[in-house]
Amino acid sequence: DIDDVALRLVRLATERGVTLCCAESLTAGMVSSNIASVPGASAVLLGGAVTYTNQIKEHLLSVSEKTIQEVTEVSFEVAQQMLRGRSLFSSDYAVSLTGYAGPGGGTDTNPVGTVYIGLCSPQAVSSKRFVFSGNRQEVRFRACLEALRMLVDALER
Repeated sequence: DIDDVALRLVRLATERGVTLCCAESLTAGMVSSNIASVPGASAVLLGGAVTYTNQIKEHLLSVSEKTIQEVTEVSFEVAQQMLRGRSLFSSDYAVSLTGYAGPGGGTDTNPVGTVYIGLCSPQAVSSKRFVFSGNRQEVRFRACLEALRMLVDALER
């Protein structure tokens, strides 16, 4: 349940004294919103950036226009570059999401439902590719849930 995962995340972050931020494209603030729904989240959630267009990804998060042209905005590389938003908030952990929620968009390589989630911790920067099934809202929900789970996993390590 997404509420349980968000609660676990806030509790872990509070116990460890660490802060979080989000850079979201297809989820348009869902991850930040789910974290903020937990009482006490203000102690750990510093903020989030909704970067729905490439122009905003480039200007706000310093995502490379060249990278977007070469590999598209839905890629490992862009998910990792979106994590540069961490510097806007000076947080300990950051998560980023970019993908095709549908019904349009998608490519042969990255069909509708493809989502890249980036994670930045004090130890490492990584990104993972997922392909979620379902309609637009289901893809967005699943991406949000997975991003929260990735943050919990990182904090449990």
